[in-house]
Amino acid sequence: MAVETVEEAKTSVEQWLKENGHDVNVVEDNNASFHYEIDYPLGSMKKQRIIQPKEYPGLVVLLNGVGVAEEHKDKLKELSEDDTDTFHNFIRKAFIFAENSYDMNTTDEGVIDQIQFSYEFYTDALTKTKLYRGLLLNHRALIYIVTIFNEKFGVPAMPEENTGAEQNPCSAN
Repeated sequence: MAVETVEEAKTSVEQWLKENGHDVNVVEDNNASFHYEIDYPLGSMKKQRIIQPKEYPGLVVLLNGVGVAEEHKDKLKELSEDDTDTFHNFIRKAFIFAENSYDMNTTDEGVIDQIQFSYEFYTDALTKTKLYRGLLLNHRALIYIVTIFNEKFGVPAMPEENTGAEQNPCSAN
């Protein structure tokens, strides 16, 4: 049965997350009909967001991301312009045919600061399988980019306290 309204989408998503035992936090967001932050994978410190933006009726967006470790940023600053372009192009090529999207945020110096992954679909395609496929694709993309940074620049020292996926340095934490 197709989900036809935002309220049906909200109810279905809440039910599926509860059934699967996720830690669900409601995020206050005046621009969204619903906005949740969940642990994904289940029981981990990693977080993803499930958002239905009011500006785009029927759209559901799944988001996760990772902040680049300071050690990695320092090494990125040391790269030549050609090496930086090569590294950025490698990332672009790696994700060009992925089902999810990515966005690399850079500093004023052009150094990658954060990478965000998103998976979007409309409520007429919302199923539990579609929701969890999107979460899985975002998670795989995050693990892949962490691996790429760690292979290129080494595994960074981890901070004492984990503060959530959006703030974590690139590492397989």
